Amino acid sequence: MTTIQDVKEIFAQKGLRFQHLPPDNYLVKSVKVVERHVSPNGDSTVALNITYFTEDGKPVSDLFVCEGKIKKSKVDTPPIEPPALTQLKSLPMRESFEFGSDNEAIEYIKMALTHLLKDNDYSEGETEGCDLYLNKSSVGFFINITPRFDEVALAKANALIELRMKHGNDNFFALAAPAFQDSVGLSLLLQERWLSINGEFLAAHRIGVYTVNNRNPNQIFPFTVYPQKDRKLARYFMATTQQWSVMRDKYLQYRAEKEKKETAISPQ
Repeated sequence: MTTIQDVKEIFAQKGLRFQHLPPDNYLVKSVKVVERHVSPNGDSTVALNITYFTEDGKPVSDLFVCEGKIKKSKVDTPPIEPPALTQLKSLPMRESFEFGSDNEAIEYIKMALTHLLKDNDYSEGETEGCDLYLNKSSVGFFINITPRFDEVALAKANALIELRMKHGNDNFFALAAPAFQDSVGLSLLLQERWLSINGEFLAAHRIGVYTVNNRNPNQIFPFTVYPQKDRKLARYFMATTQQWSVMRDKYLQYRAEKEKKETAISPQ
């Protein structure tokens, strides 16, 4: 989810500066343009309604003004390939999007996340009330893993909220699952519905929700928040965020072709 710092940077790239804003780490729910004035010499003043979450997770909506001369810039097409891991060798691709069991999916997610974090200088530590724990210096990464987004997944997310209250905001907290959960009993429609219902609540509590590409363990997608203070990880997740819609379309095409083949060979 976007932060106040992200909003400042986006408008700064357009040549607009804010006079006053909430703290940079506050999460932003929405930004709406209320008014815009452009003078003959090109100076612009824009009034924005920004809804953001305070430290205790409460949504607040307020008006803010930014001023300057808007710069016109060409927007580059985002890359669709996963950013390369820099230290370790990339993990091998799987042949199928399907998993044979919950345990197979869980072990796959664990392997992918461990590999990514080790590539970013984290080390495995003793698990503290979660499925996987890694740390770098004094920063801990607490992870719970689920094969599907259901009631059990929400319970695991709530357990992470308790860990955050215990260990503080300087650590990172993640709920991780397969990107496509049909083979473990949950359709893409239902998993996206789960995210739409629970995503905002988890983002307000700084719980990251991640999914791992079923075939490519080197591609992990963030859906709520991701580590902003870890610049290297942040760049990785900024890239994979842009790749999700492309991957989703590829999966839907795969499902359609598979169903067509199954229908063609099924007995009449």
